[in-house]
Formats: sequence, structure tokens, C-alpha cells
Amino acid sequence: MNILDAAHHTVRKFPGGASALAARMGMRSVAVLNSKVNQNTETHHLTLLEASAIMSITGDYQILQALCAEHGKVAINLPDIPESRDTFLTDLVLSFGMGGGDIYALFKEMMADGRITRGEAIDMSRVINSLHEVLAELNAQINKSVEQ
Repeated sequence: MNILDAAHHTVRKFPGGASALAARMGMRSVAVLNSKVNQNTETHHLTLLEASAIMSITGDYQILQALCAEHGKVAINLPDIPESRDTFLTDLVLSFGMGGGDIYALFKEMMADGRITRGEAIDMSRVINSLHEVLAELNAQINKSVEQ
């Protein structure tokens, strides 16, 4: 999915659609928002600040994911670091190990027919991204533990 498709889908999926989202964004015209996310309109363009506002309001980050995919990058959620507890680091390491098992199983399934479909690549990206999140959380927690 390209960036403009992602923006279009994000606006359309928001409860109340473009009308509700335009109001939340402080836009005076729903038509302007619709034009900005319409690939066939060349006169209006979504700004980075507007794209960021759309993602903040909707909680839908497919615009960011599409942008990352276009440039061969990934975006991961930064962890909310809870209060330390004795087993937290162990839980994180075990979560990573379990996720690693998911990658192996998914890779085996994906390669069974000798080709990789777009859907299989998306599934693998989801597992990999979830492992990135666990590693980011583990890194943050370890560094937090050192500071104490």
C-alpha cells in the first residue's frame, strides 16, 4: 500500500469518516480533507503535520508504516517502561525467545512452496516488528536498571 492509499483508508475508517476527522483536526472544510487524501486530486496535498495529526487522532499508523515500507525501514512502538519487578527482564527475554520460535515456524511455512507471497511477507513483518518492540523494551529496561 502506498502512502496516499494509507492516508485515504485511515480517513475513511475513522468513526464518522472525513467529516468527524476534519472537525477534530480543526479543518473548516471536509471537502479539503477529502481532496488531500484523494490520489486523483492534484490541487490539494496532505502536509506532514496533517498526516501526523491524523495518526495521533485516529491511532492508526498505516501512513507511517507505508512511508517506512517505501524506504525499506520499519517503525516500532517504543515501550512503556513499567515499574521494575524482579522477573520483568526475565519475562522480556522469554518473550523474545518465544517470538523467535514464531519466526522459525512462519519461515518454514512461508518457504514450503518455494516462493514468498505478499501476504506471507506482511505476516513475517508483523512478527519481526513485534520482536523489535520486545528488544526495544528490553534495552530500555536494562538501561533503566543501570541508572538506579
